[in-house]
Amino acid sequence: MSDIESPPAPRTPLWRRLIPLAILVAGLAIFLLAGGGRYLNADAAQALLRDLDVWVRENLLLAIVIYGLIYALAVSISVPGAVWFTIGAGFLFGPFAGTAVAVVGSTIGATIIFLAARYAFADWVRERFPSYVARLQKGFSRDAFTYVLILRLIPVLPFFGVNLATALLNVPLRAYMLGTLIGVVPLAYVYATLGSTIGQAAGGVPSLLDLLTPELIAAMAVFAVVGFLPLAYKRLTGKKPPAANGGQS
Repeated sequence: MSDIESPPAPRTPLWRRLIPLAILVAGLAIFLLAGGGRYLNADAAQALLRDLDVWVRENLLLAIVIYGLIYALAVSISVPGAVWFTIGAGFLFGPFAGTAVAVVGSTIGATIIFLAARYAFADWVRERFPSYVARLQKGFSRDAFTYVLILRLIPVLPFFGVNLATALLNVPLRAYMLGTLIGVVPLAYVYATLGSTIGQAAGGVPSLLDLLTPELIAAMAVFAVVGFLPLAYKRLTGKKPPAANGGQS
């Protein structure tokens, strides 16, 4: 048998790695050019949802699947004002089912753009800025689930920004998905509740501040504290709790 090593596999050129991301950008452009942006207005969105209300009640399971797919697509192409999709989910399906649809849809959509951005740019960024990325990854990757969860619970970065930042830092896929799935629950519930209240209101539309009751604020605070627990546990014991182990993609 020959001892000659086979040459390394050729690198995928950057233009080819950009194709999935380009498809998502093209999807956003098509959405806007087709006039989809007009439904990101409160009055237009409410009129559309009321038109769909009867059909949704008669075809509930099908409506949930279709709406979830539309929601995931909207998040994956980074439609501006996608919060209206969460409000719409609450309007059509109620606060609890609406929250579930929004959480699953946003997690799927965020994962699509996460994978596209990681495929396109992660290797390129590591090659151009190796020491900087290595320093960030050293702390981030050890507690990836915890950090993703905190960034979702306390949105110091826009939703789209978290998707890109975690992709470039090569966060494990399982940690990213689980942190996103759990972390988007509180705000999804707030906006789905708002949508449900609008759907039931005969008169004026309540403001979001009207929904921020002491109980709901306390629940969101508990979520935030829970997000910090794995990190605090590790700092105190030097061990990583099993739930915080994001695994490798």
